[in-house]
Formats: sequence, structure tokens, C-alpha cells
Amino acid sequence: MRRKGSLILLLVFCFGLSSAAWGQDSPRDLYGKALKAWQGVRDYTCVMESYNRLGDKEEYKTYQYWYLKPGYIRMKVIKGKGKGGEAYYDPKLNKVRGHKGGFFSFIKLTLKPTDKRVTSIRGVRIDQTTFGYILSQLKSYMERGQCKVIEDQGMKGLECSAADRAYHGDIWREKVLLDEKSFMPVVWERYGKDGTLLYKLVCKDVKLNSGLTLKDVAHGMEFKEK
Repeated sequence: MRRKGSLILLLVFCFGLSSAAWGQDSPRDLYGKALKAWQGVRDYTCVMESYNRLGDKEEYKTYQYWYLKPGYIRMKVIKGKGKGGEAYYDPKLNKVRGHKGGFFSFIKLTLKPTDKRVTSIRGVRIDQTTFGYILSQLKSYMERGQCKVIEDQGMKGLECSAADRAYHGDIWREKVLLDEKSFMPVVWERYGKDGTLLYKLVCKDVKLNSGLTLKDVAHGMEFKEK
């Protein structure tokens, strides 16, 4: 019994040290760790679950996701409206090339990233879904709002409140949770004034620096040179 009691005390002590060490991180410290980790990422893949709400309309989709710096992206809908559809974004041309799923998948269109056919119902663009973009939003809150360190869903992260209505629009509060090993922002939640969830991204099965090439990401949707 004495040995068992000692073990319990040791575990409690170690957990307390871990929590205390985490508590010493300021929002800027935590953001800095995530930014440093992101700077070491060249490419990644994941399964991305997306939720959007605009008024009474809701949109749920799941994507297979490929990313290659400095910003090449491919997203394929694997669940939800438009299943089978794909979109490829070229950051140098700032253009999206994509196709619908099903029978008309052979028809590929070239569009602006702001085109409603390749944005969410809230107007979220394909280039606004990356880990880098999420971190840029955290930076804006550091400059225009208030942030605090939190623990949620078994992860640590930042919860920020907006102070600049002209910049943040109908978003009043955001929550970003970081993977405990990679420090990547794998959960992003955005809330309205009344606390309603308006937007959420969850990235699962994340694989970093697996050696993706541009051909892997474009997957036959490269833009032809004129």
C-alpha cells in the first residue's frame, strides 16, 4: 500500500510540474513555438473536416488535403456536397483549377480563388485553409485583440477575442488548438457575438514533410504555359 501511495503521489507531482511549465507560456510564447515549427514544414497532407454556418445555412464537408510550400494546395471532397470534386490552387498565378465529381469530372475550369464555386458558403477561399494562414490570423489577434492560453479537447492552444470589428467582421472569438507533438494548428473554431459556432476546421491524420512534389499536389491539373 505504501509503494502504491508513493506512486500516486509521484504521478500527481509530475503532472503538476507539467501543467505549471505549460502555464508559464504566454500567448506570444506559444504562438512563437507554433510559428517556428511551421517554418520547418515543407509539405503536408491530412484529412480536413470543415463546418461553415451563414445565417440558417450550414455546410459540412470532409476533404483529402495536400499542401506544398509556398502555397500549392489540392483539396478533394470525400464526404458531403460535391463529393469527388477537386480543386488545385497555384499561388504564383493566384488561380484555381478544378472539376466537379461524378459524370462531369472530366470538365476542368480555371477560376479566381474568390469564385463562389470554389469557396465555402462563408466565402472562405482555398488559400485560407492552410496551417500558415491560421497562424497569420493568430498574429492579427496579437495585434488587434486579446489572447489567452487554454487547454481543450486534450490539447493546448489559444483563445482570442476580436477588438477590431472592421478587420474581423462577424467573428468575435476564435480558438486554435495545437498538436502536442508537431505544434501544428489542427483545430480552428470561430464564433459569432452570441457564441454561435460559425466556422470550424479539424485536421486529422496529419503527415508532415513526406516529400510531396508539385506533380503530386497538382495531380494532372497543372496550368498550361502559354
